[in-house]
Amino acid sequence: MHKTYELVSQLPAQQTSERIAGLLSKEGVKYRASDLSIASTQTPIILLSIQPKLYSHSNWVGLNPFTFVSGVDVRCDQGNSGLTRVTVRVNRLRAFLWTAFWVACSLLAATGMPEPEGAILVVGVAVAAWFGVVSFLGGYLIKKEINDSLKDGVYEPAGS
Repeated sequence: MHKTYELVSQLPAQQTSERIAGLLSKEGVKYRASDLSIASTQTPIILLSIQPKLYSHSNWVGLNPFTFVSGVDVRCDQGNSGLTRVTVRVNRLRAFLWTAFWVACSLLAATGMPEPEGAILVVGVAVAAWFGVVSFLGGYLIKKEINDSLKDGVYEPAGS
């Protein structure tokens, strides 16, 4: 259910934490920050595809990956070498629930189909939902957005 990622930033720990907090704010995640850790208290919940929080300009997919997870916890540790180690822990419960929803829908559709085609539909939807929602949106894309926000260059905080 939980997935942990380890990232390394060349920025100081305080600046790293501030950039991640800015990214979370920009994506509509409510959080609490203390010292060098950030814990989400609420991620955006999307029920309709017309809700603007579902979409993002921060990645090539155009979707806000934080809407597909239940929570994100980030811890920054300043190392002796000047590098900051960033530990990102993603609670993917919501992604698992979305996957279960799509599998249930495919099971319902498969009841009206001949046996081999119905089974292929259910397996195909399960695999696509797992890789699309759980692995990609609930994992890789969150890690990539956080990593991209830590790269050197101009970072624009939320509200600008």
